[in-house]
Amino acid sequence: MKKIYIPLIVAMLSTPIGSIANAEELVLPKKENSKSEEIVEVDRNVEEWLEDVVEVEPEQEVSLEGHENLGPVIFKASAITSKIGANIKGDYFIYYIMHGSPTALVVVDYQTKEIVHSFTLEDSKSAWGLDVDKNGKLWVGGSVSSVLYSYDPNTEVFEKHGAIFSNKSDTSIQDLIVEGNKVYVGSAYGGSLASYDTITKKIEEFGQIRKRREFVKAIAADEKTDEIFVSIGSPMDLLVKKPKTKKFTSFLPAKYMSEKYAQDLILTDKYLVARLHPSNKAVVFDRKTLKIVDEFDLKSKTLSTLSPDGKSLYYTKEQQLIKYDFSTKEHTELGLFLPKGTEAVNLDFVMKNTKAIEEGKKNKEELKENTPVVTHNNKSILDIVNPTLHHPAIPILEESNEIEPKNWVLSGMVDNLGQLFEYNPQTEEMNYLQFDLPEQPVELYTLASSSDGTKIFANGYMSGGLGIYDVATGNRELYRNISQIETMFDINNKLYIGAYPLARLLVYDRSLPWNADNPNEVIRMSQYGQERTTAVTPFNEGKEIIFGTLPDASVGGGDLAFYDTFTKKIDVYEDYIYNQSIVSLVSRGSQVFGGTSIHANQQVNPRGARFFYFNRRNPEDKIYINLPFDSSMITSLIVDSNKKIWGMADGKLFVYTDEGTEVKSVELLPLISGRFRNAQIVDSDDGYIFGSVEGKLFRVTKDNLTVEWLKDKGVYGLAKDVNGDLYYHDGGSNLWKYTIEKNRKQKQQ
Repeated sequence: MKKIYIPLIVAMLSTPIGSIANAEELVLPKKENSKSEEIVEVDRNVEEWLEDVVEVEPEQEVSLEGHENLGPVIFKASAITSKIGANIKGDYFIYYIMHGSPTALVVVDYQTKEIVHSFTLEDSKSAWGLDVDKNGKLWVGGSVSSVLYSYDPNTEVFEKHGAIFSNKSDTSIQDLIVEGNKVYVGSAYGGSLASYDTITKKIEEFGQIRKRREFVKAIAADEKTDEIFVSIGSPMDLLVKKPKTKKFTSFLPAKYMSEKYAQDLILTDKYLVARLHPSNKAVVFDRKTLKIVDEFDLKSKTLSTLSPDGKSLYYTKEQQLIKYDFSTKEHTELGLFLPKGTEAVNLDFVMKNTKAIEEGKKNKEELKENTPVVTHNNKSILDIVNPTLHHPAIPILEESNEIEPKNWVLSGMVDNLGQLFEYNPQTEEMNYLQFDLPEQPVELYTLASSSDGTKIFANGYMSGGLGIYDVATGNRELYRNISQIETMFDINNKLYIGAYPLARLLVYDRSLPWNADNPNEVIRMSQYGQERTTAVTPFNEGKEIIFGTLPDASVGGGDLAFYDTFTKKIDVYEDYIYNQSIVSLVSRGSQVFGGTSIHANQQVNPRGARFFYFNRRNPEDKIYINLPFDSSMITSLIVDSNKKIWGMADGKLFVYTDEGTEVKSVELLPLISGRFRNAQIVDSDDGYIFGSVEGKLFRVTKDNLTVEWLKDKGVYGLAKDVNGDLYYHDGGSNLWKYTIEKNRKQKQQ
């Protein structure tokens, strides 16, 4: 079905998605004589991004001839999550997990707002699970190789405890909770559960909870009753392990079986609350009967635990803080709002001294004026967003023989800048705290070269950012306010960008300054149920841009769209290849060739990936080209200097000339990973096709398809410069250059 879309008059999404990860300034299309509205849009389900990258064990790089490490090109201060906890003295600390390659743990003193420690989480590129034990020790679950870490604020000792799971498929710890002396951890992609005894250091593995379920997304446990609750996905299931049993029993009602998973579980003496994704519902179960007693909508990524008064929990919806009373099942809107476009990412209770609170309530102005500003690296650590409110650094209850009543505040992170809110139920006031958190090198994700080969473009995984490397000088530029990029192509001094989330197409005019209007958003394909823009190619010397998408919530496959760069009109062909995603495109004259992935809508199409082409005059009349093998995805297509079409299909390289000619191929690898990104190929003027597949660098002679391996690990993505030299990333933050043999010989001479 064809649809016409004019971006200048379309009504865009009115409410930005909230909460965490790679905040990007997005500009709504402007009507004539009107100002554009700048909004900050962030993705509230960062964990989803893990589904698309198969993480592997870190590899030791080997120095090889022609390979040069150019170092990191993207840096960003991007907080994934946070946790607030106290040591045995009652001193509170904010623990931030900073996304990077590797990721970092930053410790902030809650009272002074000073950064006191920063630790590198070796072997991890992210960390989702955080919890604090009864002695105040923080436990952290890492990614890449399921490593467990801890930090003791009493001794200020940071430890690495090693991998928790023995199954190599369990690479990423998705959730972590502490109950008694046990640290429970759930994994992706093996969907397993394990526990670590903090006293004996012994690991108990429960194994995969259910076959063909890759994620244990949330855990809750009760040491007294010996019960363990888990959420697995996708699709979702909720299970419980009762005392003295080894098996987990499902109790998920049929009405929720279409959900992907519950991303959070909150346990009280009487209830279990599950925060569902993607429906944004919270379901309250009776713990004894496991029957539903209530259900409500929310937007926050999580819910608070049971409040210190034992009556309620808190969440956010449409940026407003709301209290839920368990006994009455009533929701109280507190009339207190988070910053525009945000929702709570985590919620923690901080115990305070009653006398100090009352004193602060009476002397707000005096407290604000007399409190010194703490600095870090010559920059202000604390930024009170609302200067009319009192300074939140209220003295914390110290150990004392005098018994004083305790009060509390609710605090939580709202964005990836680490901004916190602090709600005081006694004063009914809310403060905002923002910190100058340290930047980390960002893992690279997508590479591309300019049309003249003088620039190399690099994008960061999850945290986004666009780094530009100058081939001649080695100089670098960095633009931070752009999200993760799935694909990009440069032509006519314009960079066309397929951005995540919302399957957006952006245009960066390189002749103009980077600002709020540049890159400019052309369309959001999310309105058609699409999740990612996974293929972009120019047609007719850039007069049109053709792009394809990967669907998330539509009923069919990915869409094919045409953007006229002069008229700005967009033609959309929905469900172009039934139940498959369009992941590669290239044009040759009046013909357009494409390749698909069998992964679409969280499903796997039993029919193999399709290689197709059509004449631009009639895109609906597509012709399928039979390949001499089956594959799950055709991830890279190029046209060489002889006008032949080359492509990567799983681990095979193939070449196609025209109808009636034989499709030749050569197998490089028997097994591959991923849904739509595992290989990249480029043409060379010295008789070779160069490529990277599953982290390996190869070249193949065009005439007889002879394969030569150039590097056996640590090569991801591929781009070619003006000299024919290659650029790739190592699966981490470093950009690498490979000087081809011909150029090495010239340099030696």
